[in-house]
Amino acid sequence: MMNSKIPLHKVAVPSTRFTVEPYLDDSGAFPTIRFGYTKEGIKHQDGIEFREVCATRTRAERCCTPWHINGAYDTLVEVEGPPWVGEVRADMEPHWRDRWELHHYMIYLDSVGCYEVIAASWAAL
Repeated sequence: MMNSKIPLHKVAVPSTRFTVEPYLDDSGAFPTIRFGYTKEGIKHQDGIEFREVCATRTRAERCCTPWHINGAYDTLVEVEGPPWVGEVRADMEPHWRDRWELHHYMIYLDSVGCYEVIAASWAAL
């Protein structure tokens, strides 16, 4: 994997300071990576939400390579020219295939690993 990564969003505090371990919450309308932390004595619930999600994958910390970590540590990035988007798009029903511009998003969070999402867009909560 030698695709370049474009940084999009850095989490508010280092993931080593999270008080709620990150997890992918897919129970609502928009899958969200959620986590919590305390900053200046105030508890925060935070996350990154994804819209029009087509695929997700998670790689445990012990299975990550330097490529999964470098540039993506505590930072949501967009992977440029990812073959994974093409693979997923090819598997889609024709009427859905070109409905959205799809992006390959990735973030590495300490002690959890690497989350990857193919989606149309994202938003910080």
